[in-house]
Amino acid sequence: MFVDTGKIVGVLGKEPPVIQKREELKIEKAREEWKNLISQSWSVTLEVLNKPSDN
Repeated sequence: MFVDTGKIVGVLGKEPPVIQKREELKIEKAREEWKNLISQSWSVTLEVLNKPSDN
């Protein structure tokens, strides 16, 4: 599992965020992180960065 950290540039949704750091988690640490996120009400979402333009 990779954990990306970055920042939003420009208008939210108009440009993809800029990744500043990527951390690779080994399987056991990734499972712990997943359980932690789920316990905080996080959920799986669909990718939207490559959606067709609305223009």
